[in-house]
Amino acid sequence: MRIAIGLLLIALLSVSAEEPLRFDNYKVYKLFINEDGQYQSLKNIEKTFKLNFWKEIRSLGEDCDVMVPPEKVLDFEKFLQKSSIGYNLTINNVQELIDNERPKARSAGMEWTDYHSLEEIHAWVESLAQRFPKQVSLFSIGKSFEGRNIKGLKISYKPGNKAVFIEANIHAREWITSAVITYIIDELLVSRHPAVRDIAENIDWYIIPVLNVDGFVYSHEVDRMWRKSRQGHGNKCIGTDMNRNFGFLWMSAGASNDSCSETYAGPFAQSEPEINQLVDYVQALPDDYIKIYISLHSYGQYVLSPWGHTEELPPDYDAMMHVAKGYADSLKRRYGTVFTYGSSALTLYKVSGSGKEWAYAVKGIPIPYTIELRDKGTYGFILPPEQILPTAKEVLEGFIGMIHAAREINIV
Repeated sequence: MRIAIGLLLIALLSVSAEEPLRFDNYKVYKLFINEDGQYQSLKNIEKTFKLNFWKEIRSLGEDCDVMVPPEKVLDFEKFLQKSSIGYNLTINNVQELIDNERPKARSAGMEWTDYHSLEEIHAWVESLAQRFPKQVSLFSIGKSFEGRNIKGLKISYKPGNKAVFIEANIHAREWITSAVITYIIDELLVSRHPAVRDIAENIDWYIIPVLNVDGFVYSHEVDRMWRKSRQGHGNKCIGTDMNRNFGFLWMSAGASNDSCSETYAGPFAQSEPEINQLVDYVQALPDDYIKIYISLHSYGQYVLSPWGHTEELPPDYDAMMHVAKGYADSLKRRYGTVFTYGSSALTLYKVSGSGKEWAYAVKGIPIPYTIELRDKGTYGFILPPEQILPTAKEVLEGFIGMIHAAREINIV
C-alpha cells in the first residue's frame, strides 16, 4: 500500500501546470495589401515566420493585422520591403498590454473595470437567480470537452415575448465579449432607464456569457492569444475554430482543414461538443420564438449578416440591414464609434460553418448577426480594461436601437 501511495505521489508531482506563455516584444503590424500575390506570399511564409493573423482580408486595398515573434521581426520587415507591402507597427510589445489586463485590486462580486475569470462569471450568473428569481432562470447546454458546464441564463419578465439569443466568447481570446455581455445582463435587471426597461421587459433574453469555456480558461491560465476549442481529435495541433464548426455548409468557404490553422473547422461538422449541444438547445426552443441571434466577437466594429459563403444576398437581407442600421446608428450616438454593416462575404471575408449562418438557414431565425466589437486594430484582442465600460455602454445603446428597428418591421 505504501509503495502504491508513493508511486501515486510521484505521479502527481510529475504533472505540473502548464506555464503561462509570455509575449515579450511580440509585435503587431498592420499591413496594406495592394497588389495581386502579396497576400498569398504572406500566407506562404505564415508557418516559417510563426505569424499569427489577428485580422484576415477579403480583397485588394484592405489591411490585415499580423503578430510576429521577436526573433522573426527583422526578417519579416525585410520580407515586407522586398514584397513592397506597406505597413505600420501598431503594437510594439504585446506582453505590456497583457500585463495591463491583470486586475489591480479585485473587489468582491462582478464589476466592469477588470476582466473576470470563468469561475467568477459563473458564480455571478448563479447569484442572479437568487437575487432575481422571478426574472432569471439558469440553464446549461451541457458539458465542454474538458467537462466544464456551459452555463447560460434566460431573462424574462412576462409570457408572450419574442426572444433574442446571444452567445459570447466562442473565440477564447475575445475577452471583451463576455465582459460586455455581463454588463448588458446587469443592466437588463437593474437599470431604471426607460429605454433599457423597455427592451428588458418586452423581450426574452437567452445569454451564454462564455460558450468556449475550455478555451477561455486556457486563455486566462496559459495562452492569452488562444482562440479555438481544446479538443485534439488526434491531430498535430489541438483545437477547432468553433465558429467554423456549425452544421450548415461546413467547410465550403473561409475555413481550413489544417488542424494547426486558426480557422480549422474540425474533422466533421459539429465535432465539438460545445457546438453540437448549442445546436440541440436552440433547436429545442419553439419555432418563431427567437427572432434575433447574435454571436458576439471582437474586433473590427462590424455587424455581419449572412451570407458568408457567397456574395449572393439572402431573402431577408433588407430586413437584416434595417435592424443592423438601427444598432449602428444608436450605438454611434454614445461615443461616436462607427460600425460597418453588411453580409460577411461582401463586408469582411468569406466564412462557412458559423453560428449566424446556421441560425438563419437551419433554425429559421430571421435576424442573425456576428457582431465584432471594438476596436479597429489599435489594441485588437487585448482591449484595455479602461475600455470595457465605454464598449459595454455603447453596445447597450446599440441593442436598444436594434430592438426598435426590429419593431418597425414587425420582427419582434
